[in-house]
Amino acid sequence: MKKMMLLFVCVIAMGLYADAAANHPMYDMFQTWVGTPVKEVVKYWGNPTDIDYERGQTEYEWKEVGTRFIPGTQYQQKTECERKLIVDVSGVVVYGTFSGDGCPFTTEGVKKWNKPAK
Repeated sequence: MKKMMLLFVCVIAMGLYADAAANHPMYDMFQTWVGTPVKEVVKYWGNPTDIDYERGQTEYEWKEVGTRFIPGTQYQQKTECERKLIVDVSGVVVYGTFSGDGCPFTTEGVKKWNKPAK
């Protein structure tokens, strides 16, 4: 019975995590670029840090490294934000993902990467 309860709690937690991740402002920002030629993204974001070719798609990666102070101390912590855009064979953005502890977590923080309105 305990194992079933633990399994149930894990499944619920994973569902809540997936929902929270899908509502992250970074994913909203990526959605502004879906359907756009990657050349236009490069025009605004600059040249990617890395380009990887896999399974008929191309992954464009932008990596930013920074530092932040640890509250209540005089120490700094290294931060990193890695943005990836998945591009189809025609060069159009189909998906975006991110990782790292230095990625913005507010709508205001991701504004610099949003697709400009025309």
